[in-house]
Formats: sequence, C-alpha cells, structure tokens
Amino acid sequence: MATLEPNPPLVVDELHTATLLERQGVTDQEARDRYGCEDVFELAGEMFRRLPRRPDPPRDETSARPPQRFVLLTHGLLYSVPGVVYPAVLVEIGGPALLRGMLLATTLGWIWGMGTSVTAYRLLGQGYPQAAARIWRRLSLLGLGIAAADAMMLAATGAGDASLAVFVVLQMSFQLASGVLVFYGMEWRLAVIVLPTFVAGGAYLAHRYDVGHAVPVLITAVGTCVLAAGVAWWATGPTRQPRDRGAQPAPVRPALFSVLPCIAYAVLSALFLLYNTVPFVTAPLDLALAMAPLVVGMGTVEWRTHRFNIQAVELVRRARTTAEFHRSVWRLLLRELALCILTLASLGTLLLLALSVAGLLTPRGMLLVTTYLVLGGAYFVGFITVNHGHFSSILGITGAVLVLNIAATNSMAQYFAPYGEVPIFLASCVVLLALLLMALRLNIGDVHHYR
Repeated sequence: MATLEPNPPLVVDELHTATLLERQGVTDQEARDRYGCEDVFELAGEMFRRLPRRPDPPRDETSARPPQRFVLLTHGLLYSVPGVVYPAVLVEIGGPALLRGMLLATTLGWIWGMGTSVTAYRLLGQGYPQAAARIWRRLSLLGLGIAAADAMMLAATGAGDASLAVFVVLQMSFQLASGVLVFYGMEWRLAVIVLPTFVAGGAYLAHRYDVGHAVPVLITAVGTCVLAAGVAWWATGPTRQPRDRGAQPAPVRPALFSVLPCIAYAVLSALFLLYNTVPFVTAPLDLALAMAPLVVGMGTVEWRTHRFNIQAVELVRRARTTAEFHRSVWRLLLRELALCILTLASLGTLLLLALSVAGLLTPRGMLLVTTYLVLGGAYFVGFITVNHGHFSSILGITGAVLVLNIAATNSMAQYFAPYGEVPIFLASCVVLLALLLMALRLNIGDVHHYR
C-alpha cells in the first residue's frame, strides 16, 4: 500500500491525505495501475480510513482569538486618523514640508509596522508571547529612532524645520502603537483614544479650516499619539504576557528573516500607492478625498479576507474531488472580491454625492474614486496570495506593474492633462488586479493552503 512521508503532519481528512500523496508525485494513473483505485482521491480515502486515530493537539492558550466582524470593520476608521490632522499640520509646517513628512512617515511606518507585526505574530503562534511583546517594544523604539534621524536629515535638506521631525515621529509612533493595540485586540481602547482627534478634526472642517482653530487640533493630536504610545507600552509589558513555552530561547532571528518577503511586498505596495497618491494631496478637493472610501473600507477588505479563509476550509470538508473544490473555491474568491468592491463602491457613492451637492465633483474625481475601488480589490487578492505564501508571484507582479506605472506616468501623463496621472493609475490598478487573479487561479485549489 502507498505510504505517506516520514513523520507526516496531522492528517485532517481525505483531501489533506490526497495533498500529501500529490506532493510525493502520485498521479491518477499510478493510483489506477498500482493500487487499483480510480484516482488519487479514492486512494487517499482508503489510506485515511486505515490511519490510526491520533489525539487532537492541545489548544494553544497563547494563540490569538479570531477577530470579530465589527472589530475588523472599524480598522478602516482607525487607519484614517492621521488624515484628519493633515489640514491643521499644513497650517503649521507648510505644504512642501507636509508632503515630504507624510511620504516619509507613511512609507516607513507601513513597512516597519508590517515587518514588526508579522514577526510578532509568528513568535506568538510558536508559543512565545513574551518574546513577541519584547520584539514589539524593541523594534518600535528602533523604528522611531530611524524615523527621527531621517526626518532631521529631511528637514536639513529642504523645506521644513524641527516641526517636520516632530510630525514624522508622532505619526510613526501612532502607526506603531495602533499596530500593537490591534495585535492585542484592543481596538476599543484605541477607538476611545482617537475619538477626541476625530472630534477636533471635524470641528476644524466645520470652521472651513480657520487658521485660528488649527492649534487645538494639533494639541489634541499630540495627546492622542502620546496616550496611544503609553497604552501600547503597557500592553507589551512582560508581566502581562503568558510565559514562553519550554526552556529553549525564542527563535527571534529566524522569525525576523522569515518576514523579509512580507517587507518586500510592503515596500512595493507603499511605493505604488504613494507614487500615485502624492500628486493629489494638494489637488482640488474631489481628487484629494478620492482615497477616503478605500481607507475607511480597508476593514471590510480584512473581514472579507478572513471570511474567505473560513469558508474555504468548509469547502475542503464538503468537496469530493480536487476539480470540484477548485471550482467552488474560485467562485468563492470571486464572490468575496465582488462584495469587497461593492462595499467600497457604496462608500465611494456617498463621497461622490457629497461632493456633487457641494459643487466640487469633476469627471477626474469620479475616475479617481473608481481607481481606488479597483485597488481595494487588488489588495484583497494580494492578502489571499500572501496568506498562501506565494511571494514570488506577488512580488514579481507588483514590481512589474510599479515599473510600468512609473514609466507610463512620466511619458504619457501630459497627454491626459490636467491630472493625467488618473487614467494611467486606473489602468495600472486594473492590470495589477487582473495579473494577481491570473496568478492566484493557478494555485487557489491547493488543499494544503486551507488546513
């Protein structure tokens, strides 16, 4: 009879057994000729029935609880907090300095935060909660030091002064602190912390960006950043974490090296988004606000990604053949993608209606909102691809689209003026989404992704 690999992992069902057989190169033809079974699935079913029963693994008390739907949906609002303060910061440090500081803080915070969180998640998943907390503290302090040094160099070489460095460090600290609080499921605490900033920013907007009201907004924002950082430091305290398992030291170095592909993807994603967003920061209001539906709706993208993973596991249990599972999971992916884009489109429609009532809507603004909807779909497919560990495809596709986007913008934007970057950005997002779907289509039916 056929055998599995030495010391195989826990086999959960017939499809998992079939996956292990396929990994060893067993084909349907071999199953028929050598074992008298119709295909690999019939062979796997027979093997699974003959396997000795194995006890369920003990539940890891340190593993993170599954995120709740409403909590995930609030992430988009939490991500948008820095944008509420930008108008007041513009008054304080000026447009050129704001633009340069925002680019530095957003890019560095995005990349550093992703690398830190993925490292911490892997240590936590391996049973090292105290090591995960330490890595949050140490890498956050290191990241803030790098941000301060870069901001001072930025201020010394162009527009901006010490206030630019303060702005960069504060935004970076908020991004890292919010990452810590989300990691430990403290979104409600974070929501309470940022509420005064939302109120102050809304009041500033109601006063039509009156310069005299900028200082209270800035003071509130500074207090929010300091309080968020303090709560994050408290959350990562060693005494608040369960003990690490065993006597062996935590595998911190392997965990750090293992996140390099994630960091590379974060770099490419940040460059693609920021390169195409920067031209609209100081543009008319309909262009400047076009990204708002995507930012607010990112919680929905996270939630639909989580739902896809849960429903895909259920499909594994119900499917009878690989072909059936492949078709079902592909339809599931397209349905979840459509729901993501539909939700973002609903938010975008609200924004467009508000701009239209205010007499600020232009065709370019409508096109740019549509572009960010497509980009949201690309993010959803990208999350699924990253979860499957197919970094070579997503890095190659994102890098190629970024290069082509930069080349097209520099050579063709003038022909679509004014703001000729908009149609090029839209075409780039469509290409990115299409290529990611094509790449994912090849391996989405691999059962081992959904164990």
